[in-house]
Amino acid sequence: MTKNHLAFISILLILSLFTGCGAKTAKVKDDVAVADISSAVAAVLSDDALVSVPETYISGSMKMDVSDYDSYDVKVNSKGVNIDEFGIFKAKDSSQVATVTQAVRDYIQMRKDTWMEEYMPEERPKLDNSEIMILGNYVMYAILSDENKHAAFDAFEKALTA
Repeated sequence: MTKNHLAFISILLILSLFTGCGAKTAKVKDDVAVADISSAVAAVLSDDALVSVPETYISGSMKMDVSDYDSYDVKVNSKGVNIDEFGIFKAKDSSQVATVTQAVRDYIQMRKDTWMEEYMPEERPKLDNSEIMILGNYVMYAILSDENKHAAFDAFEKALTA
């Protein structure tokens, strides 16, 4: 390399350091009620068929022990016209986030493993493309269309970032 190349690379490195210093990262809040986050997410979906499920549904159908979590809200479609669903769980602390995330992954995998192909085949892509987002001690999953999933995760992020 010539001296000119080294000088140019040095200038680029210095500029990238200055540019990086100006970037602000949003701080994740840890004091937002899961019910408030869930309401914000439900509001962007504009689907009055999504209702919160009781603890017995989560422990029975989802095979998750809610006593392990600080708080939670799972909303499913109550009218049976689609499989739209999302859930938000708050871990008791940062050491529990991985456990909560794994429980959500296990639930989604169980849904995939028990799917009946003849039952609403047009809805299967929502399950196949389901996603999980983690912010701080909060874990959210979404079984939604791509458009609704992006809107839901945006609302989740806005509710938790300052």
